[in-house]
Amino acid sequence: MRGKGAKLLLALAAGFVMTPVALGVGLVLLIAMVADDDSSSNVGSPLGGLRIGKNGVPPQYAPLILQAAADCEGLPPAVLAAQLKQESGFDPTVTSPVGAQGIAQFMPGTWPTWAVDGNGDGRKDPYDPADAIPAQGAFMCSLLKQARKHPDYNGSPIELALAGYNAGFGRVDEYRGVPPRSFADGQTYYYVQNIMAMSAQFSAPAASEDGKLPAGYELPAGTPQQVRVAVAWALKQRGGWYHLGGDCTKALGHDPAHWCDCSSLMQQAYRAAGVNIPRVTYDQVAVGTRVDIDHPKPGDLVFNAGSDGSDARPGHVGMYIGNGLIVEAPRTGLKTRIVTYSSWRNSTNYMTRITEVRRVVNW
Repeated sequence: MRGKGAKLLLALAAGFVMTPVALGVGLVLLIAMVADDDSSSNVGSPLGGLRIGKNGVPPQYAPLILQAAADCEGLPPAVLAAQLKQESGFDPTVTSPVGAQGIAQFMPGTWPTWAVDGNGDGRKDPYDPADAIPAQGAFMCSLLKQARKHPDYNGSPIELALAGYNAGFGRVDEYRGVPPRSFADGQTYYYVQNIMAMSAQFSAPAASEDGKLPAGYELPAGTPQQVRVAVAWALKQRGGWYHLGGDCTKALGHDPAHWCDCSSLMQQAYRAAGVNIPRVTYDQVAVGTRVDIDHPKPGDLVFNAGSDGSDARPGHVGMYIGNGLIVEAPRTGLKTRIVTYSSWRNSTNYMTRITEVRRVVNW
């Protein structure tokens, strides 16, 4: 159902649609905008199948998108990324003419239904990507579950979910699939088509199984081979559950004894590269060379106090992997994941603030 008093606008430019989005239930209006990249380069980092960098996802949003996708079975991170580009061009400050807010363009009336305090700062802010992207993921996940109940509808479950996000699932039910071009001047039809097409731009292969860097993942020229292997090995463990005391020899297996904790992930990553480092953070923090926290390089060990340490004896460690990202085995109940370096560097919480960066292999 169209929003009361809202005028649907359709602008086709370079094959993309820029429209308000009318959702039936809760009356959400979102503005979909697409910003073309100004480079033909395909440099990027495929973490979990997501391309990061030029012609891909801005690095600061990649961990949020990856986590939102990981929280919902069958929700591709590349689709979430394409949807964000369609909605706002990755601009978290945008407000549409009809009042839609932020990177995911939630209307004030619908935001409370899906609002998330993603960064734990006590606020649920549609202009904060740390809140809005998890909310977008939760909304899409709900729609995807609804779509799977209708295998006879016209369109794949993810296409039906996108159509529901754009027009409300009531319209999907009405047309028994993605609404046709005759509905709302093709608004929803082109919305779905554009996002599915753009998702290829944000897709990339996941980590390889042979110990090499993932296809498309680029490290700086001159990166030592030992660092390349350690980074690639650590990335391959993403998605494995954390287990305190786990030896990280089979992170994706079923035995918790072989899952990873933060320091065993670092130890085994460098062991795969032929470099022996100690088992625990209190000893790892003395390894190699101390470096400026504002100038990390891939492979550097990054420490914070964690929940069981201090500035002097840090209790948590991750590995800087380039592109402003860290791979870490965080804590019980969470999986090995990618987070932003800035989330540690600029943290106001002593437990997550960087206390030390150590370069295991000098280069």
